[in-house]
Amino acid sequence: MNFLQRIVAALQRFMYGRYGGMDQLNLFLMGFYVVLAIVEIFVNSALLSVLSFLVVVALVFRMLSKNIAARQKENQKFLEVTAPVQKQIHKYSRRIRDSKTHKYFSCPGCRRELRVPRGRGNIQITCPHCHKQFNAKS
Repeated sequence: MNFLQRIVAALQRFMYGRYGGMDQLNLFLMGFYVVLAIVEIFVNSALLSVLSFLVVVALVFRMLSKNIAARQKENQKFLEVTAPVQKQIHKYSRRIRDSKTHKYFSCPGCRRELRVPRGRGNIQITCPHCHKQFNAKS
């Protein structure tokens, strides 16, 4: 067994039973740290240095923690808090992706978003939820 293999084996033994995972919260902390580091290059601030240090400490703490259930609970809470933002981002990215082939309308009855194909001219749209009908140009 060469030197590198012994180091890898030692690290594997050390990490056994630890959280170590790169879940969504850790990925967010990593991205936040990168943004802080880039901003800190241009704005030399002690507050940014302390904040970036605290983010790294939290990241390392979560990775080396043996309390896996608590780390999973933290990640689940993070996902619950950020779900509305992620939903909006997904909605707008879908609209941008489909902008050449579809047009989006808001139902005047229930205010739900409706997607219809482009290039059909003036059409009558029926909302599948409230069955309200309205005319629009696709």
